Amino acid sequence: MRLLLLAVAGALGAALLLPVVLRGGVDAFYGRFASPPAGSLVLGTSRAAQGIRPAVLEARLAGQFEGPLLNYSFTLTHSPYGLAYLASIRRKLRPEVRKGLFIVAVDPWSLSLTGPEGAFPEDNSFIGQLHEVSQNPNLAYLTRYQTKPLYRLPLDFATATERLHPDGWLEVNIGIDSVQVRARTARKLLDYQKLAATQHLSAGRLAALRHTIEFLKPHGRVVLVRLPIGPGLLALEQQYQPGFAVQMRRLAAEFAAPYFDYAAAPYPTTDGNHLQKEASERFSRQLVLDLAAGERKD
Repeated sequence: MRLLLLAVAGALGAALLLPVVLRGGVDAFYGRFASPPAGSLVLGTSRAAQGIRPAVLEARLAGQFEGPLLNYSFTLTHSPYGLAYLASIRRKLRPEVRKGLFIVAVDPWSLSLTGPEGAFPEDNSFIGQLHEVSQNPNLAYLTRYQTKPLYRLPLDFATATERLHPDGWLEVNIGIDSVQVRARTARKLLDYQKLAATQHLSAGRLAALRHTIEFLKPHGRVVLVRLPIGPGLLALEQQYQPGFAVQMRRLAAEFAAPYFDYAAAPYPTTDGNHLQKEASERFSRQLVLDLAAGERKD
């Protein structure tokens, strides 16, 4: 009887767990490694992960690029520009693609480094170590990088404030009243002030960004995008790297790629750094219009 009860419990657990895993609902990252190889990509950190919706672009630019379009952006910790991220991008993109769309989100922090050149922390994360990036279920990720007890996954999936969509867009549902936003914005600004005091613009990361564009160009259209942020963080970025916008315009011109700079655009954020959920849809629609028009936003 005890064995029967254990077997029933195990079967019930598997029945609850398997749909969560197969739908990519393990955490804020797993689904991107369980989806098929991509035809087009959104690249960057959490700003892009939350701020650019592939579904909006695909719905309004249907037939203009090869799909599926996947938001393959992670976090500032995991996906600043570097050789590890580039290797992961190479694994995720279908090699035969020639008409892809590649939204490359840039900001000073995704090109900065703490410590000496050549020591990139993300090399020791899943970005640097996970070679299987298109398997469902992705056992390599589940066994090495998913740290929660498996029995918690269905409950956490049902109650999570973060929901990773199949196209890689990370939906975040948190309070957006003015008091909460001001408090989060103050904390986030303090975090980035600490980064500004300890980091430098990295020649290695700039070179990796250049290599990333060089890799993507034969596969389709590359567009550099700087996402909207709050005025406090924008002022800090301008103080930290006052020539950043000029540098990105020059890099884009070098590769005959558009550079869309929305940093000062007045979209509401949750914390000065990430767009609110509704704002991400409006921003993605504006990006569609500018992509369709081929307008360079300087």
